[in-house]
Amino acid sequence: MSLGAGLLLALASVSVASKALEVIGPGATIAGVLAGAATFSLANAALTAARHRKRCGECQPQPSEADAPGSGTAIVLGTVLDAVPEGLILGVSLRAGPPDMALIGALAISNLPEALSGTAGMRLASRSILYVLGLWSGVALGTAAITALGFHFLGDLGHHYTTILEAFGAGALIAMAAETMIPEAFHNGPRYSGLLAAVGFSMLTVLGELAR
Repeated sequence: MSLGAGLLLALASVSVASKALEVIGPGATIAGVLAGAATFSLANAALTAARHRKRCGECQPQPSEADAPGSGTAIVLGTVLDAVPEGLILGVSLRAGPPDMALIGALAISNLPEALSGTAGMRLASRSILYVLGLWSGVALGTAAITALGFHFLGDLGHHYTTILEAFGAGALIAMAAETMIPEAFHNGPRYSGLLAAVGFSMLTVLGELAR
């Protein structure tokens, strides 16, 4: 989880926000990043009020649906919420030019530990294999749909406005890493979590070189 969080922070800051500074300037970039972070935080706060938002298996054990009716819905909504900024950035960036393989690789790698942690938590809460498979299948389809919407509709807004949208997505990614991934990664203070986050941050450079 630490590695994935570091990779997402690098993606948001180095790959997206830094490019936005060159295109739309600091004012619009800051506004977009803050708007994205605020949107994610507000939506996340609404879900955490039900105490079912965190999905990692040991950070905060999930209640079963029998123990807390509606908790399964909260988990689904939380997972979908995590996928929105990634799909938005991917869809807009695909419309702006050829596929950025470093971006695609970074999103794929960062999602793997979160998926494993979420799956472990759901299984510990006695949720069925069908529930888990259905959830991740739905999230995959939802992310693809968000990417397609960003590609087909938002890409026609012009480079200036699509860059603002990318800054918005970067802010949402930063908020997601800070509010969901990093707390789970540092739960119980595992050793070298900070180093793993730095390794994840550095991996974006490696992916960029490999994609050339």
